[in-house]
Amino acid sequence: MKNILKITAFAFLLISFASCTDTIDPKVSPNGFTLNALDPTGPFVLSPLDGDNVLATLTWGPADSGVTTVSPKYTVEIAKAGTNFENPIVASTPSTALTVVWQEGYINAILLDNGFVPDAVADLDIRVKSVLGENTNNFVQYSNTLNMKVTPFAQLFLAFTKVGENPANAPQTKSSSLYTSDCEGYAWLEVGTYRFYTAVGGVFQTSNPYYGDNGSGALVLNGAPINVTTAGFYLIKADISKSPKTYSLTVTEWGIYGLAKPNPTGVNRKMIYNQANKKWELTILLNGGKPFRFRNTASTLILGGFDQTKVGADYAGTVLSYNGKDIYLPGTTAFTYTVTLDLNSPRAYTYTLVKQ
Repeated sequence: MKNILKITAFAFLLISFASCTDTIDPKVSPNGFTLNALDPTGPFVLSPLDGDNVLATLTWGPADSGVTTVSPKYTVEIAKAGTNFENPIVASTPSTALTVVWQEGYINAILLDNGFVPDAVADLDIRVKSVLGENTNNFVQYSNTLNMKVTPFAQLFLAFTKVGENPANAPQTKSSSLYTSDCEGYAWLEVGTYRFYTAVGGVFQTSNPYYGDNGSGALVLNGAPINVTTAGFYLIKADISKSPKTYSLTVTEWGIYGLAKPNPTGVNRKMIYNQANKKWELTILLNGGKPFRFRNTASTLILGGFDQTKVGADYAGTVLSYNGKDIYLPGTTAFTYTVTLDLNSPRAYTYTLVKQ
């Protein structure tokens, strides 16, 4: 009887062992895979007019891990050349496909978002990452490395767009030059959530890359919507070339100050915002031969006559300049004028004087 029990117990152990071995994961081996040459090979100079054009197509062979029942997922990574991918930048979405097509606007947004300088050659290393499995229980392989040289462009325009609306119809902000990304503009904003959309091929649309809040008051690609809690006329600023990338929304009201107004030493004569034409207006008696300028009610912004020395942050177009020259009324006699300040076109602000 004891022998029968021993044999039965031994048989049970054998069955249990066999059952366990059936669930052991298949063995994998790092047999590698090859990233083919870029098509075309470059070097590349990106343009804001060609943002939706195909920059290059990447293809590679399947990663050989010794497992044929499961397909790995691939991600393209780029990094500054010679850094051994110490800080890899993801340049595609994970996929089982063996090819990725890069558009100019997509790569430009990624480069600017990771600190590469507009209009300077970015020397990049490229590789493909293969991941077999999920979570921590995965098997990772990398392809060979290729080199690519690409020159990004400054993002000249950003559209501050209410979530759910068309960026093509949203208020635009503009940089001060072709070589900067210090975008600004003015607009009436309603309460809601907003994003900064980029232009691709000179066109704004919801499929374009966008910037939102990173949770700490700075911008990040595909970030969280930006909250506007009070309706009003805002100065909208964003600079995606800085680190961190900055933005600000400042409620702004405008007025006239200077010796031309009836009480030259007093505070601004406040202008009224016309919702219909989206301009600031004021009908006022002004003294001929005397100067005035436009100033916000907080006295933090001044728009004066055009001054070619006012560049960078002071550039406001070819009619007005921030901290620009005094604007003089003609003649020596006081007349009533309707004064209009038009801030609709970013970095191209204008004014009119119409004698009544």
